[in-house]
Amino acid sequence: MYREYYRAPPSVPGSYYSPYPAAPLPVTSAPAPYEYPQNDIYAGYEAQPEGWGERDAYSQQYYGQPLPKLYVYKVSTNCLGPWLLLKEAGIPFELIEVDTTRGETHTPEFLSMNPMGKVPVYVETDGSVIWESNTIMRYICLKHRVPEHFYPHDVNLRGRIEMALDWRQTVLYPNLSKMTYPYLGFSKDRTKIAEGKAALDKDLKVLTDFFLRETPFIGGMLPCIADYSIALPLLYLYATDYRTPNKVRDYLEHLASKTPNWNEVTEALKNFMASISK
Repeated sequence: MYREYYRAPPSVPGSYYSPYPAAPLPVTSAPAPYEYPQNDIYAGYEAQPEGWGERDAYSQQYYGQPLPKLYVYKVSTNCLGPWLLLKEAGIPFELIEVDTTRGETHTPEFLSMNPMGKVPVYVETDGSVIWESNTIMRYICLKHRVPEHFYPHDVNLRGRIEMALDWRQTVLYPNLSKMTYPYLGFSKDRTKIAEGKAALDKDLKVLTDFFLRETPFIGGMLPCIADYSIALPLLYLYATDYRTPNKVRDYLEHLASKTPNWNEVTEALKNFMASISK
């Protein structure tokens, strides 16, 4: 089990990651150093103390108060949405990496938090435990003061985002897993690949021709939690022979370009997919 602690300055816009390996990265000039506003919560940020990434417990002396904890497996796209939301919203937290391949989600300690034995799991500072990726993101938005675009208060926009989240869980992801899991080594059942491909052809048209018909992102002009929930699992397609539609590729590329912490959160997944494609 590995722990990381986040209270870094906001990432400077300009960082870019192309979600499909074959595409060249654009050449950009170095961004200007970030200048902290007078009232910025990160003003006075200090370098991380020695041995930071190796600690087994966070330093209360350094932070002065407990941190929320997010348990993840970094190549699981279900884990990446909550992680990305916390980073983009600037919420300090402790990231705890759990290796599902070594049974670390089936220890008595972990099962006491999530009897399903799965990640992600989010533990708030008051001890509240939340699991299921989309539920964690909803909870974070309601519990913490996050920018409005992630989970709008407007009932019509909120309804659209909720609809997209439910569609992702009940339709898109089950079909995506049929097609991608055998390529990723998550499943040995290759009998449903063709079925998954045919279903994805229809599902991705729903994404582009309905949810993205009038706006670049599902909730409007800026990314919301439904974009994180839907887009990140679609990265699995680049480990397969599926011909991802250009509209979907453009959507993923645009989301990556508008998300400063995209590179960091998707790095382990990118490396994993590169390793299995060799």
